[in-house]
Amino acid sequence: MGYMDKILLDTLRDIGLSDKEGLVLGILLERGPMLAAALAKLTKLNRTTVYWVLAELAEKGLVSSVNKKGMATRYQSIEPEALPSYVERRRDSLAKSKERLEAMAPKLRGAQGHKPFPKVQFFEGKEGVMQAYEDTLVNNKGKILYDITGVDAAYKNVDPAFVDYYLNKRRELGVRARVVMPKTEYGLHAASEDEKYLRTTHFLPPTVNFDSEISIYDDKVGIFSYAEENPVALIIEDRTIAHTLKTLFDFIEGASDKK
Repeated sequence: MGYMDKILLDTLRDIGLSDKEGLVLGILLERGPMLAAALAKLTKLNRTTVYWVLAELAEKGLVSSVNKKGMATRYQSIEPEALPSYVERRRDSLAKSKERLEAMAPKLRGAQGHKPFPKVQFFEGKEGVMQAYEDTLVNNKGKILYDITGVDAAYKNVDPAFVDYYLNKRRELGVRARVVMPKTEYGLHAASEDEKYLRTTHFLPPTVNFDSEISIYDDKVGIFSYAEENPVALIIEDRTIAHTLKTLFDFIEGASDKK
């Protein structure tokens, strides 16, 4: 990965490519046509995996092969200027998929009958954690969140674009938040935007800091790790546990400083 610009790799992930797809495409964008063997060496992936990734990228229209008589096949990316068009096509496709899924959701729910969903759900990796965060908004009937937040780790390890997306979506959905966080520089900055984001903040001492967040909503508790290398999230649906942690939240909030 050291061969690639990190901003480019992050951007390719943001448009829906896997880490391996982004790595291969990024190298081709930066270096031009290349043999699969060279790609395997630069990406540190085995050659079979590289061929599989190239096939996936080709199916998406992002990579093509160059065959010259008497020479091994080389692979090249689309022109960099064509990438915005790919993003537009993907956006349009996702919008149509979203509409279809919204229409299908009631039928799928009905087909499940009374089968309960798992009481505990585990999510792994950045994409998984972001999906878990979505549950705190779209499955929040009470429209209120009670958060105990390690704000410093959130600012340092969570994608700023996702933070903006999440806060704006929460505001649009009218989900209010009561938050307890350490009184650090990051905490003070976050609290300065409370009115904008339908939030009320109370402070813990700055020495009371942690790398995770607990979100309580309805009969659920979300636990989110901000670990940089392997972030994870856990959603527990249990009325007793949610009530216990809500009671604990009320105690902590009452004992903390107002902003």
